[in-house]
Amino acid sequence: MTDVLLSLREVSRRFGGLSAVSGVSADILSGEIFGIIGPNGAGKTTLFNVVAGYFAPSSGTVFFDGANISGKSSDKIARLGIGRTFQAVTVFQEHTAKENLRRAAMVSRRYNPLVYFGTRNAGVEPDVLEQMARFTGLQHALDSRAGSLSYGQQKMLGIGMALMGQPRLLLMDEPAAGLHTSEKKEAAQLIRRLRDELGITVVLVEHDMPLVMGVCDRILVINRGVPLALGAPDQIKSDRAVIDAYLGEEYDFA
Repeated sequence: MTDVLLSLREVSRRFGGLSAVSGVSADILSGEIFGIIGPNGAGKTTLFNVVAGYFAPSSGTVFFDGANISGKSSDKIARLGIGRTFQAVTVFQEHTAKENLRRAAMVSRRYNPLVYFGTRNAGVEPDVLEQMARFTGLQHALDSRAGSLSYGQQKMLGIGMALMGQPRLLLMDEPAAGLHTSEKKEAAQLIRRLRDELGITVVLVEHDMPLVMGVCDRILVINRGVPLALGAPDQIKSDRAVIDAYLGEEYDFA
């Protein structure tokens, strides 16, 4: 695990006079599970939005696999191999799980719009769709309306939709939010499988600290848009500045 896949160099994003992200630098290695944590409003999702192309950086540079992707549109970035999931459920409620996965293929690097609009297969090889359904545990729910699925299943469907683009890097925004304890354990297992079975590098924003500390190789802490600490989980949970700013005394092992 030595190659840098995603590199942030002094990335900042301002909205008028407000600095949401300021001077963030980090290298995410290929095959790594990398966590980003911090208080609400720290700038974590804004940083995701910059990487994914929803916002251009106000300053600084984002590199993906050595290429400068700063300011590229979200669809172009998706086709380069960066997928994205969201904290909120973002499925098409009135369509089946299978149709949701087919629609998600529209951002795939292998998507052919002529095939999509000419057939109901959405230009997706059946084995890819079935693989993603099995991977997310939805193989028996493909013909069910997405809105009828449980909240946890809808979260899994959102992950499956992101995987339809066959990304090399997956940005996951609070995948455990709203899940029950058993579902959180399943989410942690799935995150590991993304790396171990599919070879996907994962960058994770999450408030569930047992999950973050249990699955991440390294963690970046952001507070008020500014980097506070970067290191392995054991380093982060014993860092006094991180404890004071975010984790609280339950993680005070120093």
